[in-house]
Amino acid sequence: MFEVTDKYIYLVVNDKRIGYILYDEQEDKIIGSYIFVDETERGKGYAQKLVEYFTEFSKTKDKKIKPVCPVIKRLLEASYPEFIYR
Repeated sequence: MFEVTDKYIYLVVNDKRIGYILYDEQEDKIIGSYIFVDETERGKGYAQKLVEYFTEFSKTKDKKIKPVCPVIKRLLEASYPEFIYR
């Protein structure tokens, strides 16, 4: 499950926020500033799930993502290059 605020996309599992993407929506793009997954939950594919949802979110806004976080950038390049703002 995901919770979206004006700066964060949270991943919620068993009623606990276990990860998030910090973003900044601008006029023509969305900046992907930072991604975090709780240490106890790493290695379970949650970062990939967050980025996947981030792409869906950007699609609803009709904007592409400018990743400044290297992890977000790597995951986008590997799986969702069409969503990268260039």
